[in-house]
Amino acid sequence: MRAGLQEARRAVLPGSVANSRTKIHEAKSGSGGRTVALHLDFVAKPDGSGELMTELATAIEATELLREGLEGSIVLVSDREARLVTVLTFWDGVQFAAGREVRIAWMQKLLRPFADGGIRAHTSFPRFVGHGLRELPAAKLIELTVAQVAAG
Repeated sequence: MRAGLQEARRAVLPGSVANSRTKIHEAKSGSGGRTVALHLDFVAKPDGSGELMTELATAIEATELLREGLEGSIVLVSDREARLVTVLTFWDGVQFAAGREVRIAWMQKLLRPFADGGIRAHTSFPRFVGHGLRELPAAKLIELTVAQVAAG
């Protein structure tokens, strides 16, 4: 495992960062318990996107981000350029709003060992469409999607 990844894990341990701007955002946030999607876009280091899937899963488990509201994640690698990567994470809206800037910083630090340059981050409220999908939590949707893709 990369030495840089071990440093990223230590840097993103929950509770290690405090930010006064987050408190201002909390009051303005209208997440109301909805799922929040955090998009992280970056160019992977040469030959780095292949290890990303395994090492990211290991790092997420080690940093215990699931306790901080992370519901699931999807890694998207461009079909046109293997170095263009998007990590799409789904968070409990209430927990995310309580520390938006901190959670973004955690994920950027977690991905830094894989990135060849900056990591762009932005958030959105996902709207799942289709019969019966609106009522399912993000984690269940991810599980169903993975099962469907695996079945082929």
